[in-house]
Amino acid sequence: MFTSITYQDYLAAQDRQALLVDAVKRYKASPAFQRALEANCYFRGENTRVARKTILRARKIETRDAQGRRRVRSGTEDVVGNRIASAFLFRFVTQQNQFLLSEGVSLPEDVKRRLGADFDRQLEHLGEKALLHGCAWGYWNADHLEVIEAARNAWSGFFPLLDEMSGEARIGVQFWQIASNRPMYLRVFDEEGVTVFIQRGKGLDIAIPRERYRRSLRVDALGEVLTEQGNWGRLPLIPLMANADGISELTPAIKAKIDAYDSILSDFADNLDRANDVYWVLNNFGGTMDDIAVLLEEINRVKAVANLSDGTGSTASAEPHTIEVPYNARRTALDLLEKSLYQDYMALDMDALTGSSLTNVAIRVSAANLNLKADRYEWQVRRFMEALLTLLGCPTEDIRFKRQSIANESETVADIAVMRQDIDQKTALRLNPYIQDEEIAALVEG
Repeated sequence: MFTSITYQDYLAAQDRQALLVDAVKRYKASPAFQRALEANCYFRGENTRVARKTILRARKIETRDAQGRRRVRSGTEDVVGNRIASAFLFRFVTQQNQFLLSEGVSLPEDVKRRLGADFDRQLEHLGEKALLHGCAWGYWNADHLEVIEAARNAWSGFFPLLDEMSGEARIGVQFWQIASNRPMYLRVFDEEGVTVFIQRGKGLDIAIPRERYRRSLRVDALGEVLTEQGNWGRLPLIPLMANADGISELTPAIKAKIDAYDSILSDFADNLDRANDVYWVLNNFGGTMDDIAVLLEEINRVKAVANLSDGTGSTASAEPHTIEVPYNARRTALDLLEKSLYQDYMALDMDALTGSSLTNVAIRVSAANLNLKADRYEWQVRRFMEALLTLLGCPTEDIRFKRQSIANESETVADIAVMRQDIDQKTALRLNPYIQDEEIAALVEG
């Protein structure tokens, strides 16, 4: 969390708007903001370390002396090589988030209706950003949930001003720009409402005066939408943490292994590029480097050469050679890193589910770590849901999550057939993965 400026600093400031501008600058320079931006890059498949990678290449440097004579010497230069990034973080975060939230949250029908038809999708989006940044914020705006990211890009993000005594968020500051040369906007949340500022020069001007929070929307008998406004007694901003520590799932251990994997793969591609062409060994060739260049050009053009003799009477020959790029060691390193990444993140490697591992017992064993990871994540999502429902005055006892199931469905149906004498028809239909819940009643009645 951002703690360079607190709620108490805000209360004591003589110029609160100037303090907000300073807080945005400090937050942009903070490690938390930079780590969140880095997580965004890795999620998009952009490795920030590999993106700076160069390779050293020999080059011929030609100069002329004072008399105009050409001088040739060898030198080196840094050139851009292959920069291959992997998509491990996207795969891991998507798997963890969708495993728990792809089916949405189960609530009593009247409560779910109040949250809106789009709530489950917004909750998925919020969970994804929480896993990436360590914490994301949900803003309840009258009748729907808005997702507020800690860092969207280099000019846009969000941070709270925390109470030094309780650690509770008392002010929320969302800032954004569409480009670095465009004005910055701030949306400031406090207990009284929301104010939108625009930065002009070093100060802030009010773009939209403070509006009280929209608590709910309703439609009257004439079809007109009526807005109820008022205060919640607290900020309608609720944090969803990725874990108990509120840190990104791009941990140093995961990042280091992804960097090593991408570096090895990029270096291997560079070696393939360098070894791609045939090189020639010219035996007893007495020509200059310029003669060699002419010779190779002739070979490349007509795929043959008439004479390789230098006129001395000695036998000359040209032999083509290729470079064998070391492969086995790199392949072993990549396999070990990939396996270690799946183990450290506690993700399920779908490629490992082949052959004899496709039994339901084997699948459950393979998915055990993913379920344990989802257990810890579910605590955080449940805490978010409890805070949101409490804010809305709804009961919190019936929060349920239906995880994605991974099973050998043919084996499941065979097991149902074996158990058929011990269970009733409705239970058998409910256990059958090929039959939807809404179809059961009609089948039982039929």
